[in-house]
Amino acid sequence: MQKRYKLSGASLEAIKEKALQQYGPGARIIAAEKVTNPGIVGLFAAARFEATVEVAEVAVAAPVTPAGPVHELHGPAIAALLERADAAELEFHKPAPAPVSTASPDFAGLLEQLGKELQPASPAPPVPLQVTLPPSAAVPVPVPAPMTGDGNLIMLLGLGDDALGPALAMSIAAGGSDVRTAGELSAFGHLHVQGRQGATAARAQAVLTGQTVVVAFGLGRPRDVPATAAHIASLAADQLWIVADARHKHEDTRIWVQALQGLLAGESAAVSALAVIGASETASPETIDGLGIPVGWVDGNPATAPAFGKVH
Repeated sequence: MQKRYKLSGASLEAIKEKALQQYGPGARIIAAEKVTNPGIVGLFAAARFEATVEVAEVAVAAPVTPAGPVHELHGPAIAALLERADAAELEFHKPAPAPVSTASPDFAGLLEQLGKELQPASPAPPVPLQVTLPPSAAVPVPVPAPMTGDGNLIMLLGLGDDALGPALAMSIAAGGSDVRTAGELSAFGHLHVQGRQGATAARAQAVLTGQTVVVAFGLGRPRDVPATAAHIASLAADQLWIVADARHKHEDTRIWVQALQGLLAGESAAVSALAVIGASETASPETIDGLGIPVGWVDGNPATAPAFGKVH
């Protein structure tokens, strides 16, 4: 089974790195387009890329023991053979005086003939079996990190003013970012992003100053969260973080976080990572792992592991 996600970035290489960090080596870009922001009255125009990433689940391919003669078919030859076999099966189920049996010499002859027609000029190398690794040998999930790059926009989503502290900490760690507020949060000394035009202007200014834009978005109270999804999506952030307080009841946090994720998915926006506050003030910070979002920031510092139970 395959899943698809939308990602954006300043370049296709940036999107490729983001896909590798978030979804592992099984992710691949299947479509991409360049989006140009016209800027303000033609000034500060900037371009970014949006891509569709497909993630395939790795499955165990069971070995097949042939019951009869082996016909080596590869790549497109196999697809063509299956198509011919399907057509033969449809003809078999139609009323006919002499249906073809899979056990008859004619059917084996058909396979042999197809094998000769479709066999490539030079034998292709054998395709290795895809084997699901046991948990002990599984590829480790990378620790999410705040995106960098001139004009890129990171947005932290938190209740009340929870998002401001991590936003300032990320700015300090990056050597100075353009920290702004949005939503129900405002702070003295920080410009407030009102909508998509404000976000575009912030990006343009950050390109000139060589900075990343970090937006602390206030969700208000848990009951206000459903009304914020469209506004969040309209700002078109390159990376979304959710700020969760480890001191709060896990069930209360889970309800609003999952509701927000579902609403953002409907707006083609996805949460990349979790910034945790209050971890040092609770005896059970590992309950945050139940949210199912990789941890990238803890109490003002980068996390050392994506699962909170392994942070300390």
